Amino acid sequence: MKMKIAIIGYGPGGVAAATAAKTFDSSVEVLILTTEDLPAHKKPGATMALEHPETRELEIRDWSYETLKKKGIEVKTGVKVVGGDLEKKSLDVISSDGKSSSIEFDRLIIATGGNPAVPEMPGIDLPGVHTIQSMAETSIIGKELDTTDEIVIVGAGFSGLETAERLYKMGKKVHLIIRSRLMRKQLEEAMSKDLLSRIPRGIKLHLGSAPTSVVGTKHVTGIEVGGETIDTSLALFMTGVSPNSSLAEQLGLKVGTLGGITINNMTETSKDGVYAVGDCVEMTDTLTGKPRLMPIGSTAARAGRQAGVAAVGRSKVYEDTSVMLQYDRIFDTDIVCIGHSSTSARDVGLETEIQYLEDPNEAMKVALVTDNEGRLIGGQVLSARMGARVGYEILNRVEAGVTLKERPMLQGRHEQILSLLERTFGPMK
Repeated sequence: MKMKIAIIGYGPGGVAAATAAKTFDSSVEVLILTTEDLPAHKKPGATMALEHPETRELEIRDWSYETLKKKGIEVKTGVKVVGGDLEKKSLDVISSDGKSSSIEFDRLIIATGGNPAVPEMPGIDLPGVHTIQSMAETSIIGKELDTTDEIVIVGAGFSGLETAERLYKMGKKVHLIIRSRLMRKQLEEAMSKDLLSRIPRGIKLHLGSAPTSVVGTKHVTGIEVGGETIDTSLALFMTGVSPNSSLAEQLGLKVGTLGGITINNMTETSKDGVYAVGDCVEMTDTLTGKPRLMPIGSTAARAGRQAGVAAVGRSKVYEDTSVMLQYDRIFDTDIVCIGHSSTSARDVGLETEIQYLEDPNEAMKVALVTDNEGRLIGGQVLSARMGARVGYEILNRVEAGVTLKERPMLQGRHEQILSLLERTFGPMK
């Protein structure tokens, strides 16, 4: 009989796992189970749906139901896995119309993602207070924008900044609440300050304070922060996610100290034949062996590839599964984050040193993070352009585990041209 792989989750990790499994063994049956009813979409670009709630431009064609079906991958939408028995290899599911059923499997991959990490405070459940976790949620918010011109965004990570930019370009008055500093976990303090200077003056920044309550009775009317009340009928909390591991716990899988499902380097959980990837897991830091959370789409996709390969019985181990890589272009700035920042390194007990490089010609600032042995373990780039190229240099050196003395960073493009001219014509003033 054909092996049957069930995958819970239709995000980057789940789809990557399904595709890898079929690629390495075309004979297996692959079933993706998801509560969503909309095709997979680009993230974090889903903020486009704020401006165009009915858009289909964000759909990922390679991940559409039709494309996956052609590959032999079935997507069962509108179903929620509510339990199961790993010994009997069965899952209990409920469809959107309330019907219960059981699904059998030989291998299971859990990619249940994360839950919004919304702070507890008075009024947080009022209508008009939202998070953005799916295209459906974003479209709902987009339809509400016609009735409001002033919007409060809480959170200053990638998603919060991208949302602020989208709403600002739509002509909305945007308030951005930043409790400490921009992208605190990903950027060094000097890089945060540099990025802050690139935010348009039209966006009202509220620095150094966290919101204390949501004001309103039947609907949000304001947000209290720093001793003032910001009037608004729409508040977006972009304050990160926590692992959605409740189903895994119910199934008897081991969950770690950070709340994520524990896995090894092949994404295997504590139960044979069960794998987990994405925001719901704890990754292992390759330098220290300590657990860390990495709720990043690109990381989930690489881990999904590993899970799919392992689920069909292959022994190949991908070394890049736990490497952090994030890129976006926000406020006309390439933002690239690779590997550890000093903040994330400190969380796993690593001592670091930071070096900074600048290229005024590209409005570029680079931070290089090295450990106490001089190895490059991370870096960040802010640049008007060419940020991805420099980010690629950093990534290569982080993956190779080399020092900057062994492999110095390349010169900026203008410096390379100047060096060539001076070698040809002599020193230039």
